[in-house]
Amino acid sequence: MPNQQLSLLHDEITQPYAIPRLKLLPIREQPAFRVAKDSDACSLAELLAVIIGGSTQIEAAEWLLSRFGSIRKIAQAHVDEISRVPGISNQTALRLKASLALGRKLLQPEDDRPVIHSPGDAAQILMPILAYREQEFLLVMMLDTRNRLLDTFEVYHGSLNSSMVRVGEVLKPALQCNAAAVLVSHNHPSGDPTPSPEDVAVTRAIVQAGKLLDVSVVDHIVCGQGSRWVSLKEKGLGFS
Repeated sequence: MPNQQLSLLHDEITQPYAIPRLKLLPIREQPAFRVAKDSDACSLAELLAVIIGGSTQIEAAEWLLSRFGSIRKIAQAHVDEISRVPGISNQTALRLKASLALGRKLLQPEDDRPVIHSPGDAAQILMPILAYREQEFLLVMMLDTRNRLLDTFEVYHGSLNSSMVRVGEVLKPALQCNAAAVLVSHNHPSGDPTPSPEDVAVTRAIVQAGKLLDVSVVDHIVCGQGSRWVSLKEKGLGFS
């Protein structure tokens, strides 16, 4: 949104004579009442308004959606970007980010020790964590001898390439928790999970290092967007 428009919006919201729309609504039509009564029936703007709070919550929620276009874009945005929207402070932006992160965690399996029987089992856990990220993240899932998940560790994030990835750092968490095996995963912010030549090269290096350290590398999964992911083990890439 152009700075001039944001400036005009800020003036509109902060002018002392402007009456916030919240004050003009009957109690039963206010976002908080509607969320308490039936949150599933609320619009996205109403849900955001309740999280934002304050007298200009309705205006701020609508302008937040206008600025970013979708809840997915809001989830991807940095706190500083969100707090530039009039009516949203830095603390409110943090509250929004935390709420959206909780939503992602809600999609994760509740079992404390899920068993990884297949790439699909791993993808079910990884996709809510890695999908729709704007940067690349490299995670390592540590597994015991029965392929039960011990922990998931973030090794890198940012613009990754093969020269940046140190194999020792990838396998270090497994050695620290005495894991029998690891499953490596990273995301492609473009949304296309097709493995790159660098992905294959990194996988091959990790697999070879795992053999030397007696840590089995069971797979490397590349996560895209939606439900798209690719198992390099299934494709025979880097494991031969």
